[in-house]
Amino acid sequence: MGAPRDDRDRLILSLLAEDAWLTYAALAERVNLSSSAVQRRVERLIADGVLLGARAEIAHQPGDELTVYMLVELVDDAARTIDQFSRAIRGAAEVREGYYVTGEADVVLKLVVRDMSEYDRFVAVHVNAQPVVRRFKTLMALRALS
Repeated sequence: MGAPRDDRDRLILSLLAEDAWLTYAALAERVNLSSSAVQRRVERLIADGVLLGARAEIAHQPGDELTVYMLVELVDDAARTIDQFSRAIRGAAEVREGYYVTGEADVVLKLVVRDMSEYDRFVAVHVNAQPVVRRFKTLMALRALS
């Protein structure tokens, strides 16, 4: 994986992280390059594996899905244990993000479920059925702060 080559690459990445909808023309104006030069840089950053994609942030409406953060403590921190849990949740539609972390928990998962029944099924199939899980905590997102 390549790295940004210079300050303009880093600025382009920073601007896209703030607003992935920026056009090449808007980026070009902010980094003092031509649109075609910015396009070449963005394409290189993609090809080098630095820029992985863009995402849309969608406002939640009443009745929408629930966002759940799950803090998972594993029985140990051996690579095989982490890999076993990772395989257990890989491909689960409810998992939107997952991280191996330091601190109180070993793994933090961001889940999106339709309702508590769907969450309960996820726990039964992907968490409680795993002998490598010691315990877990659930945090329900009430609303975004920003």
